[in-house]
Amino acid sequence: MPNMFLKTYHFLKSQKLLFWLGFMLLFGALGFTTSRISFEEDIAKLIPRTLQNEHLQQVLETAKFSDKVIIHVQKSENGTLEDVTDLGRAVSDSLENNFTEYIKEIQGAIEEDAALDVLDFVYEHLPIFLDENDFSIIARQLDPDSIANRTKANYETLISPTGILAKRSIARDPLGITFLGLEQLRAFNANDAFELKHGFLVSKDEQHLLLFISPKFSSSETAANNAFVEQLNALQDQLNEQYDGKASVTSYGGIPIAVANAQQIKKDIQYTVGISVIALLIVFIFFYKKATIPLILFTPTIFGALLALSFLAVFRGEISVISLGIGSVLLGVTLDYSLHILTHIRNGATPQALYKAVVNPMLMSSCSTALAFLCLLFIDSTALQDLGIFAAISVLGASLFALVFIPQVYNTKTKGKVAVSAIDAVSQYPFHKNKVLMGGLILVFIASFFTFQNVQFNKDLSKLNYIPDHLEKAEKELDALINTQAKSVYVVATGENMETALVENDAIFQKLTTLAQQQKVIQFTNIGGVIPSENLQVEKIDRWTNFWTQTRVDSLQTMLDRSGAVYGFKPNSFQGFFESLHFPFEPINLETFEDIGVVPIQDFIAESDQLTTVTSIVKVSEAQVAPLKKAFATSTNAIVIDRLALNESLLGSLKEQFNRLILYSFLVVLILLFACYRNLKLTLVTVVPIVLTWFITMGVMGVFGLEFNVFNIMIATFIFGLGVDYSIFMTNGLQHGKDKTQLLHSHKTSILLSVLTTILGVGVLIFAKHPALYSISVVAVVGIFTAVLISFTVQPLLYRLLIFKGKKKGTS
Repeated sequence: MPNMFLKTYHFLKSQKLLFWLGFMLLFGALGFTTSRISFEEDIAKLIPRTLQNEHLQQVLETAKFSDKVIIHVQKSENGTLEDVTDLGRAVSDSLENNFTEYIKEIQGAIEEDAALDVLDFVYEHLPIFLDENDFSIIARQLDPDSIANRTKANYETLISPTGILAKRSIARDPLGITFLGLEQLRAFNANDAFELKHGFLVSKDEQHLLLFISPKFSSSETAANNAFVEQLNALQDQLNEQYDGKASVTSYGGIPIAVANAQQIKKDIQYTVGISVIALLIVFIFFYKKATIPLILFTPTIFGALLALSFLAVFRGEISVISLGIGSVLLGVTLDYSLHILTHIRNGATPQALYKAVVNPMLMSSCSTALAFLCLLFIDSTALQDLGIFAAISVLGASLFALVFIPQVYNTKTKGKVAVSAIDAVSQYPFHKNKVLMGGLILVFIASFFTFQNVQFNKDLSKLNYIPDHLEKAEKELDALINTQAKSVYVVATGENMETALVENDAIFQKLTTLAQQQKVIQFTNIGGVIPSENLQVEKIDRWTNFWTQTRVDSLQTMLDRSGAVYGFKPNSFQGFFESLHFPFEPINLETFEDIGVVPIQDFIAESDQLTTVTSIVKVSEAQVAPLKKAFATSTNAIVIDRLALNESLLGSLKEQFNRLILYSFLVVLILLFACYRNLKLTLVTVVPIVLTWFITMGVMGVFGLEFNVFNIMIATFIFGLGVDYSIFMTNGLQHGKDKTQLLHSHKTSILLSVLTTILGVGVLIFAKHPALYSISVVAVVGIFTAVLISFTVQPLLYRLLIFKGKKKGTS
């Protein structure tokens, strides 16, 4: 194999024009193919999809979990209710006029005309909005005393200043049955602590006003939401200054938190990784004595990435953005190959010596790492499968391209002995002979037996969020009002079509009503009281028709005429009302509800090609979650979704599959190394350090209480790849014996440069404020330092014990 690369080197060296032409054509073709790929942004693709959770994930993909932005207007010390509503009006008007590209609708601001339209809508479809309790109330109102009292109340209303507005309503509904129907809407739309004042939802103490924004973009679309949040914050600052001392406005929701996270990640990367890249460029240029070294170093990595993306573009058509993001970090493994080649050339290796020294270990390392990445195909996660393919092809492509490309473009003009740098000096130090270092390593190894089991997998994604102070304050203020921190659990009715889903939701509504009456839930929001299924609507219309018998209607008309005559009402004053009692009501379709805007249907009902869902939001305490799930345990078409517990369950599945991945990867590497070395002892010399690296890394994490999470567990693959690389190159260097220590020193120098690259590239994120980035850096730092320490200390001793002594015995 080294001879093949050597012949290729000489051929391309003599055909420079062909080399550069081929180089440009190859990159052009890969770039063109890569441009055809599409990107999938759904983070749910990261979660394993199994037969057990396939239906659940289908429901999750279809159901609507409303992610509203809450606007909170609060009265200041010197303010009044008018100040609060004026500020609320200013916010509402500005949102309607200037934010149309970001928001779908605003809830909480109700115009007088809209309220009258709703009243008319309920009146025109009154039976649909009445339940059995309402008919019991109506029956009690039909005795002579109740009719007399009601007529008196109507008369007093008509002669009051607001009588002109109430005249039409009383004439068509003297019993006020319409207001019983409105109770269903009030129960759906309002919190008990709020009431409608001046066209807004205002707290009963008149201190707070709430508006609810339905955004056009989901919280995962941070690029689109960034401009929205910036303009919203600017509006808040402007209005807070204008209403200073009278009222103030804040906002809170998943979108502001998502944008704050994205901005913090960007800021962390700019201030940490940006500085580290500059430092790395300086180190590499100084070490290799060439200004173009960064281009040479990263070109094979770029080639590997383009090759992988081109493969995915042709055979899959798309790649998960999550996979691409994680894969870009894992591409750090491919830099090792360039570093090994560059270091050998820098140290004066001839082309023949170079290929003899690096080809076999590079191919072994890249193949074993690629196969380890391909083990991700055994995980039932689209994103992780994409990651496995992307990383495997990138590693193989980068290693092969580096062997061809770098010797053509990098050569050292230094003659004689190369000046020894600090990195060279460290690489030549015999770490395995340092008794203090070895003693400390033994103690850590022993301690790891007691601490490695302490490492936990943190399945709570909320703890990996960055929440700035102003949003944390807004959350606490809202929680005091509407209990935002009470656990939100979703009960989802599913069906093949709209009607079957609504029928299931009817049953859910009745069960939740019972649970609320028994105080087994804090509160719930379900459209069943407002938008029942067609079957239930027919039942309600029949109940209305059966209730108003001719005898009951005649009796009511007699009592109304008699009591009305006392106050001057004409006998036919309520003729419209009696005609409506026998009106042929029809079920309402969903489009009619949407037109009137009674309920934000899009927040609760969702349809796909195969499934329709109707979602209920239930507020519960932690103690109430289990009984709620038990109440719906036997329902085949109702699913209780506790999103936090669900994430923990699904991510727990990811953790279990990842544990299997590590085992599969280890077995693949073990088999490949044994096939290449054909020597059990050499295989052990290479594999044992990899195992020790994992064990001690886990032990150190256990000592300091560090946890794995969905983000930093991916770095485990990165550490595994680097550990394999270090072990293979150390074994290769050790095989050459005492007379060729220069080769071992070159390998160790390359490894140290790899460590420096990783620490400056990923480890520097230890200074990041974002919890996810910080967790990634901590695991990377612990893992990389452990890997290099084991390679430089334990591996030479193992080689001496298993190989070198064996050779001496054989010689003697």
